[in-house]
Amino acid sequence: PSCWLCNQRCLCSAESLLDYGTCLCCVKGLFYHCSTDDEDNCADEPCSCGPSSCFVRWAAMSLISLFLPCLCCYLPTRGCLRLCQQGYDSLRRPGCRCKRHTNTVCRKISSGSAPFPKAQEKSV
Repeated sequence: PSCWLCNQRCLCSAESLLDYGTCLCCVKGLFYHCSTDDEDNCADEPCSCGPSSCFVRWAAMSLISLFLPCLCCYLPTRGCLRLCQQGYDSLRRPGCRCKRHTNTVCRKISSGSAPFPKAQEKSV
């Protein structure tokens, strides 16, 4: 669950608490200001293993973690957060929780009729 605080200026959620508690917000800000590419998403997801400069990002985060040791707690805390979210979803999430549930709707088409009706043309 998440909610907006301080007159709709501050989002209070588990993800934002994780970012601020483990100093990842500092890394995001640094990557945002040091990025030269407008379409580079390393500021949004600095811990991803995406193809764009993955080694450079992880090397920079390793160097930053020497000055911000709380950054080393990000990955274990993220794992705990995901486990808690899965537990919360299994108890509170509405809807079907079947493992084989799909959103596919199957319909049998009879062999005697055309699969799609022909569109009627109207004169203008």
